[in-house]
Amino acid sequence: MNVTPSRSRRTDDGFGMVEVMVSMLIFAILLVTVALMLVNALRVSARNSTIESATQWAAEQSDWAHASVAGLDSVKACPKWTAVLATPTPANRTDGRGLTMKMLVTGTVAPTNCLTSANAPTVNYTVTIVDAGHPSHVLAKTTTSIALGLE
Repeated sequence: MNVTPSRSRRTDDGFGMVEVMVSMLIFAILLVTVALMLVNALRVSARNSTIESATQWAAEQSDWAHASVAGLDSVKACPKWTAVLATPTPANRTDGRGLTMKMLVTGTVAPTNCLTSANAPTVNYTVTIVDAGHPSHVLAKTTTSIALGLE
């Protein structure tokens, strides 16, 4: 009787070294991608926060200018408008993340016939908020038209 030795059957239970290394590489690539997306999201969130602060400040200033002459007839509104334009701009403001913002204000002068005009003259008031460190970098800008002399 010829008996052949039985070979033990080899089983491949678990993962081999190659599979583990490939899995770690894929995991690392995904982790780096998620980390980059998180950093970008934080950067965009900070930028949006700064723009929101600048827009809020610009709107406050425009509202102040409008409220200064609201409800006045043209006899009172035109001189008051001249005083509004002569008012110095507010001091620089710092947003929540430490960026210093500067306000620039321009406005049209009330017409010379403002006091005698039958129609209420309209003037424009523009508020621009810029990065104080980089004045060419505009963060927010708003322009409002104001009718002088509408009671």
